Amino acid sequence: MDLALLIQRIDTLKAEIDALRPIDAEQEARVMQMLRIDWNYHSNAIEGNTLTLGETRAFLLHGVTAKGKPFRDYLDVKGHNEAIAYLEQMVRGQEPLTEVVIRELHRILLVESYEVNAVTPDGRPTRRRIAIGQYKTAPNHVRTTTGEFHYYASPEETPAQMGDLMAWYRREIEIGALHPLLLAATFHYRFVAIHPFDDGNGRMARLLMNLLLMQHGYVPIVIRLESRGDYLLALETADAGDLSDFVALIGEALLRSLALYLKAARHVGLEEPGAFEQQVLRLREQLAPYDA
Repeated sequence: MDLALLIQRIDTLKAEIDALRPIDAEQEARVMQMLRIDWNYHSNAIEGNTLTLGETRAFLLHGVTAKGKPFRDYLDVKGHNEAIAYLEQMVRGQEPLTEVVIRELHRILLVESYEVNAVTPDGRPTRRRIAIGQYKTAPNHVRTTTGEFHYYASPEETPAQMGDLMAWYRREIEIGALHPLLLAATFHYRFVAIHPFDDGNGRMARLLMNLLLMQHGYVPIVIRLESRGDYLLALETADAGDLSDFVALIGEALLRSLALYLKAARHVGLEEPGAFEQQVLRLREQLAPYDA
């Protein structure tokens, strides 16, 4: 979709929502809970978390855990949910985004330090301790499926590049000319390109992107697990110098969230289209081995 048309549709939906305010408190709470659970599930699943949507929901709403699932997966969901609460508190208090906030958000997200498998620059396997709330002290380049390395900012470059990113952000906020979609999507891309922390950079980028949207009166968006391939491809295209595909992907996700919120404002049923069919499809997939 043409970006100008996409932004026009986003602004139209937001104007319709704003015209219906104040929104019934119960309806607003329901839709925000739905978005928050989806956000927790999909953002963690994109990074390899094994909890299903149902298991994520049961854990967040009732504290119920499933047998056989890694403790770290539950810790990641817990930390991510608390990070969202921290963002909501910032929005209510109209607190500005700073590097101190970013490091505190990372500390909340990852909960505690832990060790992960890693690869040295010359390709040897190793173990690395993940520090929380502080910028990386070792390279965190990623080896791709083709065997090539995807290079991020070095530990030495990271403080200066984060300073540049925050200076750009403050300047754009002061000028106020950049549409919130462009501001949030560009911040996300630039943050990921730096990869300032040892781990959690993807989840952090999506949290910060949503913070910027929420600070401008929009609802949070959800990058869904099934869109992971398109999402990563759009980031790679942005690496090549073209941000338009990435902005469009973020914009389409924002349209979906706004449409869901508008349904709540109009007191329309909140179950997403096709939700029942998706449940049946998942049951069929689970039964497939027994039908063979």
